[in-house]
Amino acid sequence: MNRTTIRTLATLGLTLGLLAGACGTDDAGPQLTGGAGKTITVEALDFGFKGLPARIEAGTRLEIVNTSPREVHEFVAVRLPDTEARPASELVKLPMEEIMGLFTGPPAVVLLAPPGRGQQIVAEGDGSLSEPGRYLVLCTVPTGADPAAFLNQTGPGQVPGGAPHFHHGMYAEFVVA
Repeated sequence: MNRTTIRTLATLGLTLGLLAGACGTDDAGPQLTGGAGKTITVEALDFGFKGLPARIEAGTRLEIVNTSPREVHEFVAVRLPDTEARPASELVKLPMEEIMGLFTGPPAVVLLAPPGRGQQIVAEGDGSLSEPGRYLVLCTVPTGADPAAFLNQTGPGQVPGGAPHFHHGMYAEFVVA
């Protein structure tokens, strides 16, 4: 091959690469992640969620891994009403009664994980999200709560501790499409 042919092929390859990249997303928002039969692992850390995409395809299964050495964490995902437009950062500042008033039913998913990468516990649902919509994710564990006491409680609010983890920034939102 001569230099002109090599340059032409390189230019063609670069152009095709740029075009393919430009066609990879649309104006509807970021690409969907996951899908039926796929699992996304989200890291629960002091105090946030790492690796949670902004948009998830319906049927995706979520699991959590807790990298905190001392705090138990939970991943409570609740579908928000279609009429709710406020961002998660505003919703978590509401009094607990108002936050609970947003939920029309039980959480879609509740996952718990003891500190130090312990085995995940599925408390509600099976980890999958199939109903399209916007979801709020919270960790309601009291700060400093004894992990064993929290995991062994028989009802909400029975374990002493400080403010819920979501008050320290452990919340997120995402869309199931």
